Amino acid sequence: MTFKFTRMVAVAALLTPVLPGLAQAEEVLRLNNWLPPGHTQMTGIIEPWMAAVEKATEGRVKIVKTDASLGAPPRQYDLAVDGIADVTVGVLGYTPGRFKMAGIAELPFVGESASGLSKGLWTVHEEFFKDADEYKGVQLLGLYANASGHVMTTEAAGAIDSIDDYQGKKFRVGGGIVQQVNPALGGVNVAVPANEVYEILSQGVADGTLLPLEAYPSFNLKGVISNTLTIPGGFYSSAWFVVMNKAKFDSLSPEDQEAIMSVSGAALAELAGTSQDEEEVKAKEQMAADGVVFNEADEAFQAAVRERLAGLEADWIEQAGSLGVDGEAALVRMREIVSGVEN
Repeated sequence: MTFKFTRMVAVAALLTPVLPGLAQAEEVLRLNNWLPPGHTQMTGIIEPWMAAVEKATEGRVKIVKTDASLGAPPRQYDLAVDGIADVTVGVLGYTPGRFKMAGIAELPFVGESASGLSKGLWTVHEEFFKDADEYKGVQLLGLYANASGHVMTTEAAGAIDSIDDYQGKKFRVGGGIVQQVNPALGGVNVAVPANEVYEILSQGVADGTLLPLEAYPSFNLKGVISNTLTIPGGFYSSAWFVVMNKAKFDSLSPEDQEAIMSVSGAALAELAGTSQDEEEVKAKEQMAADGVVFNEADEAFQAAVRERLAGLEADWIEQAGSLGVDGEAALVRMREIVSGVEN
């Protein structure tokens, strides 16, 4: 009787159709999620890319987010290297001096749009930077950049209309080149996590923040930002990475590796750029509706910014040379690509 019952159960299992929503992926990868709920980096870029991976692999590979972060933002790259997470996304500038070449996208006056900067960054990486071999212990899946940062200030701090207005102002800054940009212009760095921006602005700890416009809704800055200054040509940016643990990537079939890369790299850069630029437009509309006043730096202000930040480009070219990269040629190519997108 037991044998007959067991056999009936087995046959029933074979004959029972598998519902599409319940299909099991052959490989489930964990992506560490450290971003706050609803952040546009996750909803507009990473989640659509995760869906694209699943579709490209015909459901054989599925990426799922962790319920809680497995490590602080600066640890994201090493979480992937050590296999604590299979896939991670992070800001390259959170570990200063470790990843030098992606800094090309962060430089002032290289570009304004996320689309241009992201396309340019991935292209020059492929054409100029790959041999520098900076991304050890992982499979590099993507590089992209934010749209240009802006100077946002509180009502108490007032608008920044000149380089003199900038002097002594305290700005919250993130990782990367912005930590050099702000003091070079006469500002004081306030280094706190992005999710604490509202708190320090509302309490008067900082006079403003340097961020792309999409950060305004992402970090709920309504009520604390009153003025925004734009630097034509691009003030600075931040470069992001998406990586997978190398052993995990190597364990996948060649077919799935190829499928994943088909929606990563240049495709991911395009997705990231387009999504962020769309969010920039939405954010500007929201800010205007909230009464935020927008100004553009005049020629005198722009000249002062160029003069004070000129050394950053020279420093990057020197760093590139130390890795065997022709930095001047890479910058020419980068600007060519960005210009082709933005003009």
